[in-house]
Amino acid sequence: MMRSVVPRLVGLILCVGTSVVHADTGTLPGGATLTFNRTFIHEANRPATDQQASTPDALLRYFNAAHCSCAQPLGAGDRPDFFEKTFGQELVLMNSTMPISRPLEFWGGVDCDMEVERNVRCAKIAPDLPMISNIATAPATVEVNTFSLINAKPGQVPCDPETAPANSFLWAMADTDGNSSIDFAISKSFVTDIKPPPLPTNFHAQGAEGAIEITWTAPSDSTDIFYYQALCTDASGTAPVTTNPQAAQYVTPKTLCGANALTLTPITIDTGTGPDAGVIAEPEAFATQDPTFICGEQSEKTATNLKISGLENGKSYNVALLVIDRAGNAAGVYFSNPLMPKPVTDFWEDLHNRGGKAEGGFCLIAESYGDHNPITDALRTFRDETLAETGFGRWLTHAYYASLGKLGVLVHGHLALRIIAGVLLLPLVAVALLWHALTLPGLLVLAWLVYFARRHRRFRIAATRLATVAAVACVMLASHLAHAQAPYWENQAGTDESSPTADQPQRINWHAGVRVGPYIPGIDKQLGMSRGPYQAMFGESSNPSAYAIMPMLDIERIVWRGFGQLGFGGSIGYMGKKARPFLEGSDPSDPNRPRSTADWNSFRLIPLYLNAVYRFSYLDDEYGVPLVPYVRAGLAYDIWWANQPSGDFASVCKGGVMSPCMQNKAAGASLGIQGSLGLSIRAERIDATATQSMHNSGIEHAGIYAEYQLSKIDGFGSSTKLSVGDNTWFAGVDFEF
Repeated sequence: MMRSVVPRLVGLILCVGTSVVHADTGTLPGGATLTFNRTFIHEANRPATDQQASTPDALLRYFNAAHCSCAQPLGAGDRPDFFEKTFGQELVLMNSTMPISRPLEFWGGVDCDMEVERNVRCAKIAPDLPMISNIATAPATVEVNTFSLINAKPGQVPCDPETAPANSFLWAMADTDGNSSIDFAISKSFVTDIKPPPLPTNFHAQGAEGAIEITWTAPSDSTDIFYYQALCTDASGTAPVTTNPQAAQYVTPKTLCGANALTLTPITIDTGTGPDAGVIAEPEAFATQDPTFICGEQSEKTATNLKISGLENGKSYNVALLVIDRAGNAAGVYFSNPLMPKPVTDFWEDLHNRGGKAEGGFCLIAESYGDHNPITDALRTFRDETLAETGFGRWLTHAYYASLGKLGVLVHGHLALRIIAGVLLLPLVAVALLWHALTLPGLLVLAWLVYFARRHRRFRIAATRLATVAAVACVMLASHLAHAQAPYWENQAGTDESSPTADQPQRINWHAGVRVGPYIPGIDKQLGMSRGPYQAMFGESSNPSAYAIMPMLDIERIVWRGFGQLGFGGSIGYMGKKARPFLEGSDPSDPNRPRSTADWNSFRLIPLYLNAVYRFSYLDDEYGVPLVPYVRAGLAYDIWWANQPSGDFASVCKGGVMSPCMQNKAAGASLGIQGSLGLSIRAERIDATATQSMHNSGIEHAGIYAEYQLSKIDGFGSSTKLSVGDNTWFAGVDFEF
């Protein structure tokens, strides 16, 4: 009698002390192992369960609120053609040496392997497999109901986001020895997320150019937010026309299985335009969250705004906003007052409203140079009077129109290709004009002289000495002038034989510099206005001149050295400004002209210069005075464009009242001339020791420079070319090597 009581007392003490008694979760009899393997889902509601998850979030989006709701027994999920109410879980039995003729039981919940907790925290959720031995021949897959897995706890409120677990467990258990007690259990966890993300607060909306912008205050914790999507209808309940349909990032019971839709919260928002336009009932498209009506999206979880584009100005729209987490759960609001896009006046429109005649276009002969300027006329004369006189010339003309002449169409709309074409055509224009002026034999003689000069360095050196002999003689005879200075990297004292005193200055072949300076295009001057459309749009009260800082890169190849340096090269830069556009109908003469607070428009400029430069380096080369005055001048080809609030090129209607409208887009290029007068300081003489490594790396001189630039870039006076030149200054750093 005592022997039977003691084990019971020990068991009772253990049960009270730990509250749990775990089953033996070791291997099966005979050393066999049973494990959970792959999980299958009915992707796109396919009947078969052999479809693997196609995206990283596919499993997470399968165990969400919509699937929980649709998989409820006696609910919409019971319809025969809905298969996503279940998922398949594969099991694999290995190292089986003896038959185990015991059935497996499948439970859902937490700590289901503990007998005292099993009926409190768990529930049986799938049919038993007949026998474990059946898995030995091939992996077995059991179909599990998603609703049962998520709501396995007895008495749990179905699909309640507040009480549902963040992780659900599937258990496979067995009584392997037939003593009516579970002695084998394995489990697998599933991330189940049925809680919607938090909603923002403080909604505000305003009309923009063909758009509506919604702003809000983000939740204090946005970690569960994955996406924002907006739904739109017009007053008749139809979807706005969109060119790029957007896929729904949310999954609701309505969109998944036709069950009850997500409930949206109605709110009235401040549109910033005075009295509300009225109150609307929730449109049917919002009640069903029909993806056909998606009109905008925002993928930044910490975003505070969403702009809905592609709408019609002056037309009322109904708008809803959905906040979505990574599992596809959504929460949302719909705005009970209609919203309306409002037109604005961008820079390009204001320019033409004030009398501007500038046209866009990248035709690199007629349009860039202007139809009636001297360069265009000279090129046409060259074509008609020079090339047309010979068979070879006519062949060249035909070849040009059959190849390069077609680039105007091919590069249209591609800014990078236009820039490349513009740069490549400049040498062609120069050759054509020289051919026309010198005739073909003269052009060939000129080319031969250039080749001869480059191949015969002694000839160039002799010419240099003859040209500078008088100035050099005067300097050499002046007793008060210092002797020529040794290069900065040499030992000035000449006492250390191991120092690089024998080094000679390398031949300077290149000059490179980076400079920045204030820049404002001459657009307003072209119209004869001191405060024209550019300054009015892009100027600010604290910066009425509307200057932008423009960086530029200069590269020059030195081709002649003697009494200074002569070189050829190019420059490229970038300038950009953006501002809020004016409200349509506002007074251009109003210094406080009202602007849209929901839109931006911009102006961009890429200057391309082809330069000849002369640098008077003689003072430093011979006397150690580190001052190098220089002059630079050449052709300018400036690429420019202006964007309207949508981000596309701004445009205006070109043509008269009786003529069909042709779009004049704000994207083009202007040709002109530019020149600079500057001073460079070879600053390495300040600290020769620190710059020894520069010489070892091939850099001969380094310093700073400043210049004053004058430019006239308006298609050589063409009224249809935008004037983008400026008289300004630059400062920067340069290197000679």
